Amino acid sequence: MATIHIDRQKNKTIDGVTFTNTHSGQKKAYGDSFHEYDVQSDLPAEEVERVCREKVYKAIPYAEWLLDYRNGGTMEQAFRSHYKFKVLGDGKYFYQVCQLYTD
Repeated sequence: MATIHIDRQKNKTIDGVTFTNTHSGQKKAYGDSFHEYDVQSDLPAEEVERVCREKVYKAIPYAEWLLDYRNGGTMEQAFRSHYKFKVLGDGKYFYQVCQLYTD
């Protein structure tokens, strides 16, 4: 399965969700990679989250990833892209995708 993600975009709109990529890459040497987006939409939060996880940067929820990781999941499961989604209020959101560091 191909990784779907959009980086280095300013004010791109998909299905009523406008987002700006604010960070792509590692935050420290040998660290995990992060892709972060400021998101705006008048749609319900659940719909905004769905668009982000399916069309902005394809990933699984952090809680799902963490459950697999803590329960002895496979290395393939550990290296899946996973996201955190925060509702900031007034139609604003923060979407962050993490990929574990690989050498």
